Amino acid sequence: MPRFIAGCLVSLALGGCAALQPAQEDLLPPGAFPDYESWQFRGRVSLTRGEEGWHAGVNWQEDAGIYDLRLSGPLGQGAVQVRGRTGLVQLTAANGQVIIANDADALVADVTGWQFPVSGIRYWVRGLPAPAPEPQAVVHRDESGLLKRLEQSGWDIEYTRFEAIGGWHWPTRLRLTNEGLVVRLVIDAWVLPVEAEGEAPLPAAKQP
Repeated sequence: MPRFIAGCLVSLALGGCAALQPAQEDLLPPGAFPDYESWQFRGRVSLTRGEEGWHAGVNWQEDAGIYDLRLSGPLGQGAVQVRGRTGLVQLTAANGQVIIANDADALVADVTGWQFPVSGIRYWVRGLPAPAPEPQAVVHRDESGLLKRLEQSGWDIEYTRFEAIGGWHWPTRLRLTNEGLVVRLVIDAWVLPVEAEGEAPLPAAKQP
């Protein structure tokens, strides 16, 4: 169970990580998705199960294996920050309460009451399978080779829209499902390294 720690911020001793590679070259061809160490996106996320659901604004930053996820307004709780790396995560609630845990997915589920796959989304949102120890992913592409679906860890991730940035097709709309739970993620803007795009951050196409 997560340990509750109030009124303090804990510094995470976080190190870098090696460049991630797809589990099998035949699933994602080399160069299909660049694996930058630093990236960011801003957008919106919604979770629904039957008649229940919530939505929030999302701002996700990643730098050398350290992620910083901010959800604004989930379940009326105000802003929630989730910061960490593989094996260590810190959640800061709107009231300043800090919770430390080893499993980001379990921590978010414990605090919000909803299953939100932080550990997988940080890879899936870029079109990459999560690395080991996650199970092998199954990837589906259309006739042109564009990624359409990815199946991993009980989740079915559907890619419904992309934005051309710097010669790459970056996902801007995803639909994730797992046993009746539906997660919809809309990315309004990708912020990538200068060498990735050659200019200022490019907004993704707005969708109704």
